[in-house]
Amino acid sequence: ATALVRKPAVLVLDEPTSQLDPLAAETLMAWLASLRRDWELTVIVAEHRLDRVLPYADRLILLAGGRVIASGPAATVAARLEPAPPLVAVGRALGWSPLPLSLAAAEPFARAIDGAVALGAKAQPDDVRAEARPGVLDIRGLRVRRGRQPVLDGVDLSVEPGEVLALLGRNGSGKTTLLQAVVGLLPAEAGDCRLDGASLAGQSVAARCRQIAYLPQNPDDLLFASSVREELDITLSNHGLTPADVAPGPDELLAWLGLAETAGDYPRDLSVGQRQRVAFAAVAVTGPRLLLLDEPTRGLDGPAKSALLAGCRRWLAEGAGLLLATHDVELVAALADRVAILEHGRISRCGHPGAVLPDHPHFAPQIARLFPRAGWLIAADVTAALGPDGRAGNRLTTAMEGERCPN
Repeated sequence: ATALVRKPAVLVLDEPTSQLDPLAAETLMAWLASLRRDWELTVIVAEHRLDRVLPYADRLILLAGGRVIASGPAATVAARLEPAPPLVAVGRALGWSPLPLSLAAAEPFARAIDGAVALGAKAQPDDVRAEARPGVLDIRGLRVRRGRQPVLDGVDLSVEPGEVLALLGRNGSGKTTLLQAVVGLLPAEAGDCRLDGASLAGQSVAARCRQIAYLPQNPDDLLFASSVREELDITLSNHGLTPADVAPGPDELLAWLGLAETAGDYPRDLSVGQRQRVAFAAVAVTGPRLLLLDEPTRGLDGPAKSALLAGCRRWLAEGAGLLLATHDVELVAALADRVAILEHGRISRCGHPGAVLPDHPHFAPQIARLFPRAGWLIAADVTAALGPDGRAGNRLTTAMEGERCPN
C-alpha cells in the first residue's frame, strides 16, 4: 500500500509471495493483474515460486551469474527453466504446445488424456492411528496463547522416526507458534510435548535444543559469529560439546550442505540460500533427534533447496524426525510422508499427502488440480504413468511407487 500510494508507473516486488499461503498468494497476484489493467501499471517481480506467478506473466527474464541468459515471452523462456514448475515440467514432457503456464491453459490437454484412473495414493485414508507407540515427537492436548489471544487449542500430533510431517495452514493459523512451543520459546497453557517418550515439561530452551534443531523463518536471527565455521563451534560450546563429540563433525556437515568453501566467510555476506543452510548447520551440529523447520525454502532457488533437504535426509536416515511448517505445497507433495492441516487452533486433517492434498480448496498442488481423479501429486507421477504419446501406458499402476524427490 505504501509503495502504491503515489500511483507509480512501475512497481518492483522482491519475492512477494514467499511468506504467503496459497490463497493469499493467488489473491495478491490477481490484485496485481487488476492494477496492471486499471492503472496501466508495469509490474516487475523477482520470484522463485514460479508456479504462483507464471500464469500472470507476459515476459520472463532468466538470470544466471549476474547476466541475462534469456528474455522473451513467458511461455518461450519457461521452456528453459531448470528445475521447472510442475505444470511446465509436465507440459514439456508430454509435448504440449503452446506450453501452458496456467491450469486453465493446461486443462484442454489434460482432458485429452485417456485412461486416467484412481491410483493408490488417492485411496490412502486420513490418519486414524491410535498413536499408541511413542514417536520421536508426541504432542497431546497442546494449548498456547499469545498474550490474551488463544492460538492453539488442544493440538494432538506425532512425528515418527525417519518421517517428514508437513504442517500446512493459512497465515496466522499457528504453525510457528506450535514449533516455538515445542522448543520452549512459548509456554504451554496445557498439554504435553514428549521427545522419545520423555516429557519436555520443565526443560529449558537450551536443554531442548540439544536434541531439537529449530530453524526459524529468518536465518539471520541465528547468525552472529564472524565466520561460518564459528557459528557451529559456538553451538557446540554452548552445549558443552567439542567437534570430536558429534558425528558428523562441523567440517563434514558443512561439506554435506555445500558450504565447505564458505567456512571462513562472514555469514551475513552470503546469499539467502547459503545463510539458510548455515543457520541449519548451526542448529543441527549437535546431532538432533528432531528437526523443526519453519518455512525453510523461503527465498531459495532449486539448487539451494535441494542442498538443504539433502542435509535433512542425513538425519532422517538415522531415525530423526522432521516437522516442516511451510506454505510450499509443491515441496510438501514431493517430500512429505504425512500432512497435517492446522485450522482454528486444531489439526483438522492428518494423513497421507494423496488423501489430504488433492481435494483441499487451498493446498492442492498443481498436478492434483490438473488431474483431480488420477491421484497424482507431482510431475514425476504423471510422466511415470503416461506413455510417450500422453496416454495411459502399462506403467499406470506403478506411478506412485517411485521415490519422491523435490522438483
